[in-house]
Formats: sequence, structure tokens, C-alpha cells
Amino acid sequence: MKKPDLKKILNKKNITIVITDSGLGGISILAGIEEKLRETKSFEEVTLIFFNALPQKGIGYNSMPSIEIKADVFNEALLSMEEKFSPDLILIACNTLSIVYPFTSFAKNSKTPALGIVEFGIEMILSEMKKHRNVEIIILGTQTTINSGTHKRMLVENGISEDRIITQACQNLESEIQDSARSSSVKEMISHYLTEAINRLNANSISIITVLCCTHYEFALPIFESTLKNLIDLETVILNPNEKMVSSIVCAENFNRFEETKLNVRVVSRAVIDDEEIKSIGGLIIHRAPLSSEALSNYEYNPELFIFSQVKDMPDFSIE
Repeated sequence: MKKPDLKKILNKKNITIVITDSGLGGISILAGIEEKLRETKSFEEVTLIFFNALPQKGIGYNSMPSIEIKADVFNEALLSMEEKFSPDLILIACNTLSIVYPFTSFAKNSKTPALGIVEFGIEMILSEMKKHRNVEIIILGTQTTINSGTHKRMLVENGISEDRIITQACQNLESEIQDSARSSSVKEMISHYLTEAINRLNANSISIITVLCCTHYEFALPIFESTLKNLIDLETVILNPNEKMVSSIVCAENFNRFEETKLNVRVVSRAVIDDEEIKSIGGLIIHRAPLSSEALSNYEYNPELFIFSQVKDMPDFSIE
């Protein structure tokens, strides 16, 4: 995905940003942006809209049988974002949807700028690799993200040897995190998937870069940190691309342009969001991003938010 020129957008006084994800992982980006904007005071007024691109409860993009169908569904969501909210910028706060985005008609035809999180992750990896020798990379993500091979391909294109890259699909981990980020089942799954990945490391490895290529994973970051420490006695670095995406929406030269930034935050969803999910995710962000937590609690349910026709015989998976 080619990055748009952000300078013109970020120099505006008032701005509307849509953050989208196939589930609630992108709420971590929403919360981070709220916190960042309050600190930097870079804009006079900002409207933040979290647009849940999950088409229906129990039906996620992982369950869709082809990239073309995924792209068609996401395209309808993107068209709705543009029509209903006229955003200055769309942030695709989801690795799966970032991979799907180039296949959409929207990507080819719309003038609304969009940024995907995959590129931020690649930038972080390449930057971190300059600091280490004999380092290996563990990429953790959903089945769709890992099966696409996008991260590995982009790293290889940037001169990274393929035998230094380990990809690990963490099936259903994002769903468990969304239900209860610090639960025993989440701890068990993280331990299981990290063990599988570590067992494929080269014998001469000195250090590891572990990349959280699913926005949900930030909610369980302490578990990833403690589990890695317990599993392996090597220098380890965890990269969270969420942080880089959040930082991208402010320019250093615009810090403290205004006395304060007026923030308007909304959460909209075509799919029903369960009370337990709201309690779990909202409770994790309330202290640093109270407006985002409140918007999640009072989310706007709209079953006609975007067009979706279920594919016949599509298996059910909750989220990405």
C-alpha cells in the first residue's frame, strides 16, 4: 500500500479520522490516538470514529473463502466510511484488512487517503534489526495474516534472509483476547504459540525480535513479555506496530499548536458487540482514554452500516 502524503492532512486545524478493524483490536489504536492528541495538542478539533468492519457477529474475514470475497466485503465497509463520515484519513488498524485493502476497488478508485498497519510493522522491524546481530524475527498474527505471507515477502524484498523469519499463526487468540485479555486461556494460548515458534529458531540465534502483527495483541502485552522471559534465555525485543501507527498522526512541529484539542469520539458497528467484550476492552483503556472507553460503552449499533450478503456455506469465526 502506497502511503499518502500526510503533511497536508496533519497541518489542518480540524480533522476527521476513521479507524477501522475487523473486531475490537483497533480500539487500542483509537485509545492511543486519543491519548496522543490530548498530550500533543496538535489540532484544534478532532473527530475520531472507530468503524468496526466486522460484518456480523460470528462472521469474520478469516471465514471467507477467498481474497476476492474478503475484498468485496471490506470494500463495502470502506465506501460506507467515506460516504457517512467524509474522513480526512482512514487508518486500517488491522493486519488482515491491511493485507486485503490493495485488492479492493476503493484502493484503486478513491481519493480518500488510507494507511495500513502492515507497513508500520515492517518499518519497525527493519529499524530494530540494525541494532542487533544474529537476530531472528518471530511474526505473530492471525491465520489470514500469516497465510498471506505479506510480512515475510516485504522483509525479503528489503534484503532480510528468509531463514531468519519465523511466522506463527495464533488461531483464535484474538477472539480470546477480545473476550478477556488477561484470562488463563489467553496465557495458555500465548505460551503454546510462542513455544511453537521458539522451537523453530536457529541454534546460533543470539537475539529475537517478536512482532505483534494483530492489533488485539497489545491488550495482552504483559503476558507476551512475561511468557517470552520464561520460555527463552536470549535477548528479546517485542515490537508493537500499534505504537507507530498512533505516532504517525501527529507532526513534531505541530506540538502545542493549540491550548487544547477538542476531541469527539464515536464507535460504530454493524455487528453486535457483547457486554463482556465492552467491559473487557473498555476496562483496559479507561484510564488513558476515557472518551474511547465511553464511546465503546455507548457504541452505535447499525445493522445497515454497510452492505453485506453472507456467502453461502461460509463457516463461522468470530473475528480476526
